[in-house]
Amino acid sequence: MEIIDVEEKSEQQIVFDVFDLNDLQKSIFDTLEDQTLTVQEISDAVGRSRSTVQRALQEMLDKDLLIREGKTDRTVYYVYTSLPMDEIREITSSALEQWHDAVQEKLD
Repeated sequence: MEIIDVEEKSEQQIVFDVFDLNDLQKSIFDTLEDQTLTVQEISDAVGRSRSTVQRALQEMLDKDLLIREGKTDRTVYYVYTSLPMDEIREITSSALEQWHDAVQEKLD
């Protein structure tokens, strides 16, 4: 029995499943690959409103999948980038271990 079918999935799809990313968050993740963008640039790229993108970004930050960096150019603003895949692998493994421990505790 497989809880998450991983046979046909890419590494990225497994990350999406483990962190339960919605379609917008998946699009943001893909958009940020190897890029550093502002909220407005991300919003333009994914075709969603700035406020919707900000909420999705915050959820992804809460899951430690993104980096937010403050910049100053007449005003303060933030730019976002995804973590390198090796760090995402570590975070994903850690999340799975925590889930496993919690399930095991419930079953004991």
